[in-house]
Amino acid sequence: MSNPINFFKISQHNRKLFFQRAPTSSNKRKKIILLEFNRLSSSIISYSYLTNILQKKFNSEIFAYRFTAKKNNLKDLLWKILSKIKLFNTFQVYESFGVSSFIYPQLNALKPQNLKKIKNIKKSINSKNDLLSLKVDKIYIGDLIYDSYLMNFKKPTINLNDEKFTLFLEHSLKAFFQWKEIFNKYEVKSVIVSHSVYTLAIPLRIAIHNRISAFQCSSQHIYRLSKKNIYAYKEFFDYKKIFKNLNNTTKKDAIILAKAKIKNKFEGKNLTLGSSKSAYKKNKYKNILNKNNNTKILIATHCFFDNPHPYGKNLFVDFYEWLDFLGKLSVKTKYDWYIKLHPDYLPETKKIISDFLNKFPNIKYIPSKYSHHQLIKEGMDVALTSWGSIAHEYPLFDKLVINSSVNNPHISYNFSLHPKSVKEYKKLLLNLSKKKKIAKKNKKSIIEFYVMNFILKKNWMIDNFDNILKNNNYGYYYLFKSDFYDFWIKKEFNKDKHEKILKNISNFVNSNDYLMNWNLKALNKFLYVK
Repeated sequence: MSNPINFFKISQHNRKLFFQRAPTSSNKRKKIILLEFNRLSSSIISYSYLTNILQKKFNSEIFAYRFTAKKNNLKDLLWKILSKIKLFNTFQVYESFGVSSFIYPQLNALKPQNLKKIKNIKKSINSKNDLLSLKVDKIYIGDLIYDSYLMNFKKPTINLNDEKFTLFLEHSLKAFFQWKEIFNKYEVKSVIVSHSVYTLAIPLRIAIHNRISAFQCSSQHIYRLSKKNIYAYKEFFDYKKIFKNLNNTTKKDAIILAKAKIKNKFEGKNLTLGSSKSAYKKNKYKNILNKNNNTKILIATHCFFDNPHPYGKNLFVDFYEWLDFLGKLSVKTKYDWYIKLHPDYLPETKKIISDFLNKFPNIKYIPSKYSHHQLIKEGMDVALTSWGSIAHEYPLFDKLVINSSVNNPHISYNFSLHPKSVKEYKKLLLNLSKKKKIAKKNKKSIIEFYVMNFILKKNWMIDNFDNILKNNNYGYYYLFKSDFYDFWIKKEFNKDKHEKILKNISNFVNSNDYLMNWNLKALNKFLYVK
């Protein structure tokens, strides 16, 4: 339950620091910054800083926008009413740092030529790959629609004949064309989003296509998106190059921290962001692997619904198609096949896996409560993932991992394998005996990866970020509650820090960097809470 007093406090706080009258423009087209509207408290604080730097740079107004993934007339009406009240709510907070208007696409007012385009696009989509590869007016949005449909309807894959899908596709395309009209109506100088994925990123993709400043912003990271890179979190392609150029002191200190955190992880203590359960607890249950000399393969599943394409395309259009491929391959091999859900799986996942196992009964289900320590000790040989963390975990135990995506965080290193095509992937799986020992030579590079992926990723806004995660009274999801506003004012904010943040963001905005503070100067001075 949100505390309305917290909205009032942060609004008063912001007005002292940021609030200014919206600039007036003599141009026919008003200059604006488009900012995603959401209720993620820590992210909204980060928006207040970035938008004010951009507002001064472009002499623009700030418009907050809402993107509706599905048509919902009641929610649309409620949003419209609350955006007018702006008292003791999130709208008040947005207005307090300079947002002058709240907008959302009017999907009923489309030009006839765009309605004709939608009709033709719908006819052109005859396969899942057609949808995933979809470009409209040369702007790539297929992955946004694909992943949003899966998430909104909790579907493991696309059913082109599903009426819900047809309506969702039409809704998304209408929104796309309406957003293009908004870009024509205003002189959009910048777009800021919380995520570079799902259909809420449609304005982002339009901005990128038109070479307009585009950012993904949160309390942890600020990314600049462009035609060169339309996704956030892809700095992993440069891990080896950046690590090589770090100074020796930074390398030494970071490696010590990495080893300590890895140790904690395998003791079940160091959970990833948003996780509530560890896959490496020291639990011991009844032996579950077959006692024979067959190669044993673990399929480490992903969530079917939660954004299968965060970094771009994979070898398979979605995780269901990946599983179906492995299921069909499993009946042609003499391996022992197993499948295990992530400890934090969503309830809908269990039914999908149950249906999968009915189709391929030769694959044995391992309950998520089983620790990987036990599976490794029992003799698991190989793990399969698309881009999961198991790709750097199992090699530390001399186990082979094969990824089904070249867009994965481990791509710069060879401690796991990265086939570039389904054909190559299949060939590897059919010839595992030649590859199983690859992991034994690469433990040093795993530590290096861990340094780059977990240790040197500073949180630019929150000094006590690690303490928030560890504290039982807070935790990761505390960052998105209204109580965080009070926490920010009382425990994080001070005038010196405020000025430093403004300076850092200003330098980043005026640079060509992909990720703020992701440069040698910043990384060589990193501070990390132990």
